[in-house]
Amino acid sequence: MSRQGLLASGERISILLGLALTMLMAAPGYYIVRDNERLILVCGGVAALVVVSALLWQRASSSVRKGALTALKRLLLWLVAGVAATAIWQLATGQSQDWYQWLPRAMTIGLLLHALYGWWRPAEQ
Repeated sequence: MSRQGLLASGERISILLGLALTMLMAAPGYYIVRDNERLILVCGGVAALVVVSALLWQRASSSVRKGALTALKRLLLWLVAGVAATAIWQLATGQSQDWYQWLPRAMTIGLLLHALYGWWRPAEQ
């Protein structure tokens, strides 16, 4: 495997950071229900994802960094869309859940939409 294959694209960096953010949104729920073991695992996973993302960012070229910034903006839009869709679903179905129960699900939906969009989007030449 060549060194070029080990370098990350902007999409990969944004998905890693999106996964870290999604996992971080689950942490308050574990804190509230006093599930310390899962809270520690989530925090460790978030720390590992942030470190890997930082290393990939450091190794990336300037064009990949520009692509990563664009992908991060797109990620934020998809996360907002996931939260909005989940909030509308909560209101439409009349389900009563606390914010710490549905927020991680909403962020997961947004992250999945971002990853699928990046997968189906035509490659930039």
